[in-house]
Amino acid sequence: METIRSTNPGMSIRGYFEVLQEIIRSPARYFENIATETGVRRALLFLMVSSIFYCSVSMAYFFENSLAMGAIMLVNSLGMPALGAVITYCLLGMTWRERTPYSTIFNIYAYASGTVMVVSWIPGLAIAMEPVRALFVGIGLVKAAGVGKFMAALLVLLTAFVLLLLFWTAAPLVAELQTFFQ
Repeated sequence: METIRSTNPGMSIRGYFEVLQEIIRSPARYFENIATETGVRRALLFLMVSSIFYCSVSMAYFFENSLAMGAIMLVNSLGMPALGAVITYCLLGMTWRERTPYSTIFNIYAYASGTVMVVSWIPGLAIAMEPVRALFVGIGLVKAAGVGKFMAALLVLLTAFVLLLLFWTAAPLVAELQTFFQ
């Protein structure tokens, strides 16, 4: 089943649901297929559609249609997969193996995050879906980037650790900057 179309890097609504269904049905096969995908356009479109859905539903149900909160959530839902991919790319670059293109790592994070966002807006499922996202990223690293299972698990854990350190380090600075805008 060939789902990647290098001649048509765009994505229709039908294509979006097909990708979503294929990732849920067989993530290993899907991530194996994206190993040859060039560029990030298709994965970025998938992530954007999922992000817009996630933010729209969350904004409507939980944040009383706050446009500011919706914008913050949209930036977060698009930026965190990219930041996670940067950290994983850097960590992967520190190993002795051959270079994996950043586009491949980004595509893994975009497809994994976009798939999870579809149900993450439901109260209580956001936390439960994080291990699923990590599992999808791990499967993607194994199948699309050619990383071993142990190394993929280590990369996922180290990326999460570096992200936590980054936010714990930035939290006092953000708190201090808030006093300037009050």
